[in-house]
This record gives sequence, C-alpha cells and structure tokens, in this order.
Amino acid sequence: MPGNFKIFISYRRKGGYDTAKLVYDRLRLDGYSVFFDIDTLRSGSFDKELEMRVKKCKDFILILSSGAFDRLSKKGYNEDEDWVRQEISCALKTNKNIIPLVQEGFSFPENLPDDIKDISRKNSLELRPLHFESTYEKLKKSFLLSKPAWEVRSKKIVRTLYALAIIFLVAFLFNKTRNHYEDKLKEVRERAEAAEMRALRADSMRIAREIEFAQKENVIEIVKETEIVNIMDSTDIAKREEIERVIDSINKVKDAEIKRSTDSIKRHVRALPATPQQPTKAPVKATAKAPVKAASKQPEKKSSQKTQRGTR
Repeated sequence: MPGNFKIFISYRRKGGYDTAKLVYDRLRLDGYSVFFDIDTLRSGSFDKELEMRVKKCKDFILILSSGAFDRLSKKGYNEDEDWVRQEISCALKTNKNIIPLVQEGFSFPENLPDDIKDISRKNSLELRPLHFESTYEKLKKSFLLSKPAWEVRSKKIVRTLYALAIIFLVAFLFNKTRNHYEDKLKEVRERAEAAEMRALRADSMRIAREIEFAQKENVIEIVKETEIVNIMDSTDIAKREEIERVIDSINKVKDAEIKRSTDSIKRHVRALPATPQQPTKAPVKATAKAPVKAASKQPEKKSSQKTQRGTR
C-alpha cells in the first residue's frame, strides 16, 4: 500500500545506490516505513503510482552523489526519462520534508531548472564515511518527521523494560544473596562469640574455684596460725599474770619492809639526845644498821622533854 511508506528515498544509481541502501537498511531496522526499490516503476513515463508514493510520504530523503545533476547539461537530455528530477519536482510541489544528504565531491550546478532549483535552499546533511553514525543519529532526531512503527517502539519499550526487569532482578538476587551471606556471617560470628564467651566463662569459673580453694587454704592456715597465736597469747597471759602476781607480792613485801624500816628509823631518831656538835642525820645511819626495840609513848615524851631542857 502506498500509504504505508512514510519515508521516500531518491538517489542516482551511479554513485548513490550504496549510500541509499545503507540509509534504507538502518531506517528499516529502527522501525521506519521506507520506500526504496522502484525498479518495477522504471518503465514508461512518470508513473502515477510513483507520484502517489511521493505525495503520501512525510519525509523525502535525497541522496546527492557526485555528478548527480551532470546529465541536465548534456546534449540530448530527456526530462521524461530523468526519474530523480521528477521525484524532486513532485516533492517540491507537494511541500514535503526534503532532506538532502550530500556526499563528498558533490556541488550544485550554477543553473538548475526552475522546477527543482529550490532544492539548493534546503537544509542538508553532509555524509562522511567516518562520521556516518553521528550524521544518521542527527537525521533521526532533528530532521525526520516520521516516527518508528508502534510495534517497533513497543518492542524497544518492551526490550527496555525487560532489560530493566533483568537488572532489577539481578540486583535483587545480588542483594538477597549478599544479605543471606551477611546473615550467615553474622550467625557464625555470634556462634564464635558465644563459644568464646563460654570458654571465657569456664576459664573464669575455673580461676574463681582455684582462687576460692586458695583462699580456703589461706583461711585454714590463718586459723591455725591464729589458734597457735591465741594459745601462745593465752600462755603468755597466764605467765604475765603469774609474774605480775609475784611482782605485786614482792612490791607489797618491799613496801611493808620499807614502811617498817622508816617507822623504826623515826623512832630511833626521836630517842637520840640532841647535841649541837652531832648532826641529826648521822644517828640515822647508825640506827639503820642496828634497829632498837620500840619504847612506850610516855618515856619518849619524857626523854624529849629532857632533851629540850638540856638544849636550852
């Protein structure tokens, strides 16, 4: 059907076929509806079907190869047999979106026929073998009015969604696997920590038992030593009490002897006559060695009175 083709490609067989075929193949792969092969229409005059195809399309791509318009100036040129000129003229008359793709070595002639001279004013793209991909992408994004078929667009969308789904699935599985291994690693770490804690607890209990046993032995030794000390202390206390008792008895005896001696000395001193030449303390030493018998109280008074009288 003529209406199924949205892009029409016009080219010269000589010099332009390879480029036109490459553009056609790329557009078809990207889902565009493109009319290219018109060999069946190359008989007779400008066919009505060909004119209809040009009129139905949205985009008219013209491959301008080197020498594409040289035949216009040749002797015996027949306009009715120039299909490219007729295609260009029809596209200009119907105001199609004409996109000239200019190859290396092409240049517009000075005098173009009136029916196609406006083609030189159209915005064109230069095709260079080394920059074909960038030129092709620019053609699709900035020059073409046609869009890829819905099936192709949907397939691209489906492929994109499918790719995204695969990416998300892989990411999900990766995260799940990573979480699984992290959980396993955490579980292993917890088990190792628990085993280490049990070992530490066992060591602590063993050390505590050893300390407790040592403390018990120390307590027993201390108790034994304390008992011995207490026994020794009790023995010492008994000895000290005995010694203190003996010392007290001795002290009491000494105090009694000293008291008796003092009383005896006092009595002898009182019984001695008082003379000025003889000191009063001398008889104390003599009487201390040979104690005399105690006299009665009345004779002591008389003797003292006599002594006092004699002194006077």
